[in-house]
Amino acid sequence: MEEMTKEEMQRYLNQEAQRGSSEMEAYKNLMEILGLVFPGSKKQENTQ
Repeated sequence: MEEMTKEEMQRYLNQEAQRGSSEMEAYKNLMEILGLVFPGSKKQENTQ
């Protein structure tokens, strides 16, 4: 898995904001890209 730098993550969030995404939607999309799952989320439960 390739890592994203802080600058790349900020650039991604900036692009999401320009697209009109909500802050939460942008964070969720970034987490998905990074392979992160919020504890207790349905996605996490489905992957176990």
